[in-house]
Amino acid sequence: MSVQPSEANPEAAPLVRLFDPGQRLGWVYRDAETCRRFFVEQPPGQGLVPEMLQNRARAETLNAADRKGMALKVGGGAAAFFVLIALLTGSVAGWALALLAAAGAAVVHSTSGGSATSAVQQVQKAQFDLEQRYQHESSAWAQRKAYFEYTEDQRIRAMDLWGTLPMDQGTRRLDVFGGSQRSREGFLTVFGASTLRERPLIVLDLTQAQICRELSVLSAQMGAPVDVQLLPSQQEQSSIFDGLAKQELVDALVEAVYGDSGEATRAARSMDTRILGRLCDALGERVTPARIAAGLRALLGESTDADTGPDGLTRAERNHIADDLLTDKNKDQTRENLMRLEAFIQPLATLGTARAGRGPGYLTCLSLDRATGSASTELLVDLAILSVSRRLSTLQEDAPAVVVALGEHEVQRRHLERLASVCEWRGSQLTIMHAHLRETARDMIGGGAVAFMRLGNHQEAGIAADFLGRGYSFKLHSLTDTKGESVNTSVAHTKGTSTSVAHTEGFSRSWGKNWGTSSSSTYSDGGIFPTSSTSGSSSGGSYTETENSSTTRTRGTSESTTHTEGTSVSTSDGTTTQRVYEYALEPTQLQGLQEFSLVFVERAPDGSVRTHTAMCNPNIVKLERVGSVPLDDQPPVEAQPQHTGVPAQPAPTLPPYVPGQPVAQPQQPAAGPYAGAGYGAPGFQPGQNPPQPGHQNWGWPTGQTPPPPSQGGWPQQ
Repeated sequence: MSVQPSEANPEAAPLVRLFDPGQRLGWVYRDAETCRRFFVEQPPGQGLVPEMLQNRARAETLNAADRKGMALKVGGGAAAFFVLIALLTGSVAGWALALLAAAGAAVVHSTSGGSATSAVQQVQKAQFDLEQRYQHESSAWAQRKAYFEYTEDQRIRAMDLWGTLPMDQGTRRLDVFGGSQRSREGFLTVFGASTLRERPLIVLDLTQAQICRELSVLSAQMGAPVDVQLLPSQQEQSSIFDGLAKQELVDALVEAVYGDSGEATRAARSMDTRILGRLCDALGERVTPARIAAGLRALLGESTDADTGPDGLTRAERNHIADDLLTDKNKDQTRENLMRLEAFIQPLATLGTARAGRGPGYLTCLSLDRATGSASTELLVDLAILSVSRRLSTLQEDAPAVVVALGEHEVQRRHLERLASVCEWRGSQLTIMHAHLRETARDMIGGGAVAFMRLGNHQEAGIAADFLGRGYSFKLHSLTDTKGESVNTSVAHTKGTSTSVAHTEGFSRSWGKNWGTSSSSTYSDGGIFPTSSTSGSSSGGSYTETENSSTTRTRGTSESTTHTEGTSVSTSDGTTTQRVYEYALEPTQLQGLQEFSLVFVERAPDGSVRTHTAMCNPNIVKLERVGSVPLDDQPPVEAQPQHTGVPAQPAPTLPPYVPGQPVAQPQQPAAGPYAGAGYGAPGFQPGQNPPQPGHQNWGWPTGQTPPPPSQGGWPQQ
C-alpha cells in the first residue's frame, strides 16, 4: 500500500493534531456543563413609599376632616340660630347674620382640604416614581442576565471537552501493561506522536502485529525522516550492526545466542567468545554476519564455493581459517560450539547488507513482521535490544526516547534491565509496553511510572490490584440493640402514740373609784325666774381579786400505711465499626476497562495511590473541542482556539436601556470554521517537505541524505 501525502488524504488531515506540543498519554473527557456559572444577582424588589410621607398624608387628611366637621357644626348651628331669631322677631338682620354664618362655614369647609390634598399628591408622586424605578431596574437586571447568560454560553461552547493527560517531564521510565492489539497501537500513536514533537524516538515493535505502522505513516506525512526496519523479511536494510566494533559484535552475538539459558556456563560463553574473537581477527576490517557464517563453515569443513565472492571470503581467507586458525584437535573439541554458532548466525547473513547510504531516522522503527517464530527471530529480538543499548551508550547524540512494545516472544529480563539502566544514565525516556503481566513483566513492575490497560486474565488483574495496594476504611461491623424493663414495689407501715400534759395557773386583782354632782331648775309659764331648783352629789368605790388554776392532759395515736410501685424501661442502640483494607482498584475493574482506556498510576509521597483514567484512541482528535493541554490548565477564554460554533469576535456590547422600549437581546454571531490550535510553529508545518540535512528540530545528522518519507519504510502492498 502506497502512503499518500496528508493533503490527498482528508481522513488523515485531522490526525496532524496528534503532533501538538506536549507529551501526552491520552485524553480525559469533561462535561463542560458542570463548569457553567449561574447568574447570582437577585432581581430588584419594588420599593415602598417612605413612612413619613404616608403618616403626614394620613394626619393631614384626618385634620381636614375634623376642620370640615367643626365648620359644618358651628356654621350650621349659628345659621339655624339666626334664622330662628329672624322668624321670631321678623328682623332682616337675623336673615343677614344667618347667611353670613352659612357663608363662613362654606369657606372654612372648602379651604380645609388643601394641605391634605397636597400631602396625598406627594404620596402618589412618590409611588409613581418608585414604580418607574422598579420598571427601569427590572429591565436593566433582565438585560444584565441575558448578557451574562449569552457570554456564559460562549464560554461553555469555547471550552474544551477533551483535555490531555500529560506525561510528567521528570518521568524517565513508564511501564504499560495489558491492552489489545488495537488499543496498544492507539496508545503508541498518541504517545509517540507527542514525543516526536520534542525529541527523536526509537520504537522496538516486537509484537509481530506492526503496531508502529500508523505512527510511522503519520510521521512521514508530517515530513519527519522515518527509518522503518522490518525483521527478518527486510533485515538487509537493518542498522542493528551499524558502527559496532569487532569485540562489541562478538559480545552482542554471544549474549543473544545464550540469553538467560540456565544451561549456559561461563566456560561455554568464554569458548564461543574466544572462537568468534579469533575468527573476526582473521576476517580483518570487513566483519559482517555473512563472512562470520562463512568462516564458521570453513572451520567445520563445510565451506563451499558459494561462500567465496564479493560478500564472502576470499580463497586465501578461507584457507587460512580452515587450516591455521584452530588445530584439528581443537576443532573436534569445539565442533558443537561451532555448529551452534553457525546455526544462529547463518540466518543473519544478509543483515545490514543493503544499508549503505542510509542514516538514522528521527523516528526509527525496528519491527518484527508476521513471520512465524524461530530461534533466529528470537536472536534478532535480543540483538535489536542490545543494538539500541549500544547506540545510547556510545553515540554522541541527543538522547532519543525509546519505546519497546513486547509481544508473545519472551525477552530476556537482563536485556531489558540493561536497556533501562543505559536510558537512565543517558537521561533518555524509556517506555515498555507489556502485552501481559506475567513472568518478566511481573518481575519488572514498579521500576518506573505504571499504567494499565484492559487485563482480561483474572490472575494478571489480581497482580495489578496487589501492586496498586489496599486502602483502609472504617466499615460497619455490628449492631447492638438492648431493651430492659424493671418493676419496683414497696410497702411502708407507720404507727405512733403521743401524750401531752399542760398545767395553767392565773391570778388577777382590780379596784376602782367614782364620784359625781347634779342640779335641776323648774320654770313656770311665762315666768322669767325659776320656781324651784335641786342639786346633789355622789361618790363610791370597788375592789375585786381573782385567783384560778387549770390542768390539761392530751393523748393521741396515729397510724399510716404507704404503698409505692415503680416501672422503668431502658433501650440502647449501638453500632461498631471496624477498620478494613480494600483494593484501591478492584481486579474486576481492570478486567472491565474499555478497549482504549488507560489507567495511569500516581503514587504520592505518603504512599497513597491516585489513578487517572484517559482514552488513547487517536481518532479523538477528529472530534470537536479537543484541546492539547490538561483540563486544569485551560487558557483564558480569549486565548482558547475557536472551535465550530464559537464566534471569533468578542461578544457585542448591549445598548443602554431606554424606558418604554423592550430590552435588546444579544445577537448570535454566525458559526465560523475550525481554526485549529498550535499549528504554524517554526519548523513544524503540516504537509511541509522533509527538513533539509542538519535541521535542528528533527535532529537529522549533518551530511546525510534523509530517506523519502512518502513510503514510510513500509513495503508496497
